[in-house]
Amino acid sequence: MSTRKKPILGRAHKTPVRRKKPRLHFRRDKPIGKELKTIAHLHLEAARSQLDGNNVSPEPVHEARTAIKKVRAIIQLASPALGSIHRSLVSDLLHDAMKRLGPLRDSEVQVETLDLLLENEGLMPEDFSSLRGGLADIAKQRRINDVRQIPRVRGFLEEALRSVSSWTLDPLQGKDVRRRVRRIYRRGRSLLDLCQLNDDPEIFHNFRKTVKQLWYSIRITSHFWPEQGADLIHELGLLGELAGKERDFTLLAGTLRQGPENKAAARLITMLEEELPKLRRATVTAASAFYEPRPKAFVEPLDL
Repeated sequence: MSTRKKPILGRAHKTPVRRKKPRLHFRRDKPIGKELKTIAHLHLEAARSQLDGNNVSPEPVHEARTAIKKVRAIIQLASPALGSIHRSLVSDLLHDAMKRLGPLRDSEVQVETLDLLLENEGLMPEDFSSLRGGLADIAKQRRINDVRQIPRVRGFLEEALRSVSSWTLDPLQGKDVRRRVRRIYRRGRSLLDLCQLNDDPEIFHNFRKTVKQLWYSIRITSHFWPEQGADLIHELGLLGELAGKERDFTLLAGTLRQGPENKAAARLITMLEEELPKLRRATVTAASAFYEPRPKAFVEPLDL
């Protein structure tokens, strides 16, 4: 959900084919369980197709990760009928896939974050060219090293697809999905309370993931919210961008602290350490307004 810029230069890749993104919402005139199963299958197929040819360029990896996150949100909503065995199997497969794609994506993001920081602060890129070059080299090496991970990730996705085919979600009812949305919202509220008490970046990271999960859940059920949930989706999108920027800055600061000590790195670390508390305060302020309703009141307009 965060804004990115400037692709990273590395070894040449074919321009990725633009594919039409599969729908994420389920429809009013179809059984809920069948619809969730269908869209889970669509997004797993989309994730797998992004990685065809062992593609490790930034855009396909990002799109594959996004598709996997959507399937994770679907699993949360389908849990009451899915059963613990199916849920654990597919959740573990998707966790393993994300674990292998995560470092690849993070290394790319840190160069993009540096570019964005320099632009927003009006700094001269040439003063930080050596530092950027080092981060870009790390990202390039990560692509070279992790290309071998892609067949394994595709294998996990293929196994997850086979698992989806065996899901029996016919018993799933609207009230079950409604309870799951309420539960996700309630978890976000609880994590927000923790964010207000301390500046632990891992708590903020977990809160960000819950915001994104709620964002996907409302998009999945959007046709059952007033105005198709447009206001909620927009507000959560903005909140996710704030929380995503905080995460990107946290990762970049951590990498810089572990790298060589020099004036450029020290200057950026100081800047990031000044910006991170502001970002966290802004995130908490925006989140406090969004999460003000109690969970029961929040899901009241959800017509399921």
